[in-house]
Amino acid sequence: MKQNRKINQVFAMITDFGFDFSVASMKALILKEFPGAQIIDVDHSIKQFSVLSGAFVIDKIYRYFPQLTVFICVVDPGVGSKREPIFIDTGNYKFIGPNNGLFHYILTDPKVSYSSWSIKEEFRSVRSTTFHGRDLFTPAAIEIAKGNFDIVQSIDKEKLVLIPLLREDVSVITYIDGFGNIKTNIPFKDEFKKRDFLNLNVSGAHHLVRVSHTFSDASKGELLCYKGSNDTLEIAANLASAEKILNAEVGDSVTVEE
Repeated sequence: MKQNRKINQVFAMITDFGFDFSVASMKALILKEFPGAQIIDVDHSIKQFSVLSGAFVIDKIYRYFPQLTVFICVVDPGVGSKREPIFIDTGNYKFIGPNNGLFHYILTDPKVSYSSWSIKEEFRSVRSTTFHGRDLFTPAAIEIAKGNFDIVQSIDKEKLVLIPLLREDVSVITYIDGFGNIKTNIPFKDEFKKRDFLNLNVSGAHHLVRVSHTFSDASKGELLCYKGSNDTLEIAANLASAEKILNAEVGDSVTVEE
């Protein structure tokens, strides 16, 4: 399968690298082949090694992108191990990254049809074992954007890795932003709006948290919860960090109790 190279091809990057020369080197490879490419930095501040947070960001952002965007997703604590590099194609979007649960939400969304492929590592000229973002996933994304699918081979969907916590339908903290605001995977129910407070159990500790529409509804330093922009329950503190107040981490359990 071959297709004409698109001058304005869009690439989107999601990593836990932070902003250093690692990201720049990946972009440089793309620009050599696609000088007019649009390269979007979605998020490089994913908590290091947090596949759960990476999966959350991918799921909440990709639908806003133009069709045929190629996503390079690298939250890869198993870099250099036997975990497989994979390519997920939904028809509208293309995702390249490690087979470690990073694409959990795409793979389990009943509304999404996809084909899955493993990437043949022998196609790459540089064989590093510690920087697959530059030396494996970005070159693979470039070839796939060119229409070169000779670098992939089919993979049994049963081999695609999901995140154990999410498979068990557990309510957890999925992401913490730079302000210390906490995002969960708990759908925000209409009944929550009728309450003044929610009794939240965060990792076994109980907290009576004000239900608010905006941060200023609470006093300075007070915890509040609200319907986030992704329609899930979020926890924050007015002019403070809910993360620090609750001593919270990604993956911690969260439940709403009566």
